Amino acid sequence: GLGDADVRAGRSALDESAELIARKGDQHERAYLRRLRAQGRTVVDIAAEGDSIDDKVARTLEALRQGADVIYQATLRDGSLVGHADFLRRVDGEPSALGAWRYEVADTKLARSAKAKFLVQLAFYSALLTQAQGAEPRLMHVVLGDQTERAFRCADYMHYYRSLLSRFMARVQALAGGARAGSYPLPVAHCDLCHWRERCEAQRVADDHLCQVANISRIQWGKLEDAGIDTMARLAALPAGTPIPRLNADTLERLRSQAELQDRARRTGQREWLLPPPDPEARRGFHRLPAPDAGDMFFDMEGDPLEDGGLEYLFGVWFRDDGSWTFRPFWAHSRAEERMAFEAFIDFVNRRRERFPGAHVYHYASYEETAIKRLASWHATREAEVDNLLRQRALVDLYKVVREAIRISEPSYSIKSVEHFYRPARAGDVQNAGASIVFYERWRETQDAQLLQDIADYNRDDVESTQQLRDWLLTLRPAGMPWREVVGIAAPQAVNGEAQALTKAQLAEQRLVPYRQRLVDALPAHRAEWTTDQHASELTYQLMDFHR
Repeated sequence: GLGDADVRAGRSALDESAELIARKGDQHERAYLRRLRAQGRTVVDIAAEGDSIDDKVARTLEALRQGADVIYQATLRDGSLVGHADFLRRVDGEPSALGAWRYEVADTKLARSAKAKFLVQLAFYSALLTQAQGAEPRLMHVVLGDQTERAFRCADYMHYYRSLLSRFMARVQALAGGARAGSYPLPVAHCDLCHWRERCEAQRVADDHLCQVANISRIQWGKLEDAGIDTMARLAALPAGTPIPRLNADTLERLRSQAELQDRARRTGQREWLLPPPDPEARRGFHRLPAPDAGDMFFDMEGDPLEDGGLEYLFGVWFRDDGSWTFRPFWAHSRAEERMAFEAFIDFVNRRRERFPGAHVYHYASYEETAIKRLASWHATREAEVDNLLRQRALVDLYKVVREAIRISEPSYSIKSVEHFYRPARAGDVQNAGASIVFYERWRETQDAQLLQDIADYNRDDVESTQQLRDWLLTLRPAGMPWREVVGIAAPQAVNGEAQALTKAQLAEQRLVPYRQRLVDALPAHRAEWTTDQHASELTYQLMDFHR
């Protein structure tokens, strides 16, 4: 909980999504600790509660000198710099001031791939460790969320790290001396997980910062600030046609119009939308819409990035069946079920498009298309069918249509913001994707069926909203505009043997099914538990389809 001092300082409590991420991070860290202990390594735990930083630094230095195999939650210090490394691991045969060994840093991360910021953090810990042991570590390690580990040579990154540290310390000293230039709470990706996010947001609102303008980039607002346009109100009041150095005139007009809409809405309390001039090249905005069809489907996915390797646990489809709208969920609670749900969804779409050749699958933003490409590749299934859907342009991203065809007086173009213009507010307990993940993780712990029902209701709201958005866009679409060309399902007599090639690909995929069942389907759900033979079994199956 927050203490009185936290409340007075404006410190915010983390929401359930952020708390879930923190809890998952702790579980990942603890699981790695258990693996190290299971290997018979001696572990010294520095993270005893109630100790001061001085005590933790002293205990870490003592553990280094004693040569513990692993030091957990090590605390290192160099002057004003203090770091808390997840793990220090002893490496024998590489001498240091400690003796015939030295240590290397290993940090656990939920992410499934290494990121630049991880390397900066590892370099920071490694630099502190260098001071403590009198020798630079040869490697630094990141243990990823899928239980894999990646190593990086310290020497490849330490020169950049020292340059970065020098610039950082110079800025801190300048701020300590009273200089305020460049010190501002600009929004970053980490804001959602920060205790000070509400305080920072309040300052940006009070200052009317340009970052509040929807779809503006940091580079764009920097150019505007250089020209003296440093608030949303000033941008909104900028006379049309005013040139701004290094900023394209069309881009400037889009940003000015967006700021004007938002500024007027906050003054009047009335939401507005407008239609900018259509794209003369007839490729964007409303030109992306195909003619509506009785077989059209509206699609949304729910995924859990915190599950080992990520898991797409719900494929939701909204469609008209015998004159009434129907919601169909495809659930998956394991890697094997994910493949089966994906196959069932793709088969459902293809059967429906055979019945309605002009039907399309509508979604909002790029996640759904990216996910089905990844699933087809990951599970090596329905690849030909997915390729065919993409070639036929069966997927329609309404987010692109909205961003290019209309402007709204909202600070965001998420579907939750856009739907203010065509439907009443939502009422369910699950209000966003983060809450959906929280509910799903809670279901995994409790098996309470009501939690799955709440997620399904949220997903149904999303797909129904997508259908209502498409219908609203049709009412705004200029009369007489040609529809996007429809590419139908390949007929058996298709030119260049396209249908024949598709059939061959499908047959090849079907021939692999019994081999997948024997070699892959029976493998443990968690890759970290696999033996060498089990890894070889998966590789054997993958090689069977490699040359095709």
